[in-house]
Amino acid sequence: MLITSIIFSKDRALQLDLTLKTIKQNFVLCDSVVVLYKTSEQEHEESYENLKTEHPNVSFYKQSCSIFFDILSIINNSTSDYICFFTDDDIVYRKADITEDNLYQLFHLADDSGEPVDVVCLSLRLGLNTTKRDFGGGLLDDKMPSSVLRPTSLLSSPLFLWGFTSLPAGGYWSYPLSVDGHIFKKETILTFCIELEILNKHYENMGEPREKWCWKQNPNEFESKLQRFYFDVPNAMAALEISCVVNSPNNKVQNQIPNRFGNDFSYAAADLNNHYKSGKRLDVNNINFDNIVCPHQEIDILEGL
Repeated sequence: MLITSIIFSKDRALQLDLTLKTIKQNFVLCDSVVVLYKTSEQEHEESYENLKTEHPNVSFYKQSCSIFFDILSIINNSTSDYICFFTDDDIVYRKADITEDNLYQLFHLADDSGEPVDVVCLSLRLGLNTTKRDFGGGLLDDKMPSSVLRPTSLLSSPLFLWGFTSLPAGGYWSYPLSVDGHIFKKETILTFCIELEILNKHYENMGEPREKWCWKQNPNEFESKLQRFYFDVPNAMAALEISCVVNSPNNKVQNQIPNRFGNDFSYAAADLNNHYKSGKRLDVNNINFDNIVCPHQEIDILEGL
């Protein structure tokens, strides 16, 4: 098996349905999908139960008291060679134009002298089109690599590489350990998850006051803790020339991180759930993706109803 996709989800049945359908339509190298989800109330729980019926080939894993344990268990049980993370407001808006050979070559590269060229991830959310950064309510220029590394073995592929450590920290191009459309070798991410689960248990038992030490149990915290491995990973990232994943932050379902959302197209999770429960679904083919310039860019998803 090739790629297992793990999707983090909370209270977003309608948006998750779109994510699942676009993965099936446009991410053909993904042959296994696991949804790690939680709900805040019965209305959302009922919608997820319905989703399980509508997507019988998807595995649904309800989050336990430890998201770090859950992620480790899912990866441990995966028989795929690669792991890709998504959130439930991600959309695979165009074909991920990569083959099995492209993927193998990427993670088994050598330069002209035969020395290995290690790559930490393949980003589906970056491309030469993603030149902007969504920050503070305005689209600002993001720092793109001034030059890209194109090993001979990739000259005939749609992929390009760059060294992210040569770029200022904080930009999309220097942020490899994202859970938002990045593909990793299973062995790499598994090693990190084993350590994080050990640390999670350690901080959970640090004593009173427990809240001072205990890690939060949500995807944002998982991604945050992954950054401890920033200097342990290879310094090269890869992407397609045109991105194929965009995150549309139309709403927020957590209060721990002050993420920007809903400046252009604000759709409350409860209202979207009502659409879902009434039988409405989003069709990616009716949504406009003509000008994707940022990995996080609000889309009018209700065009798809």
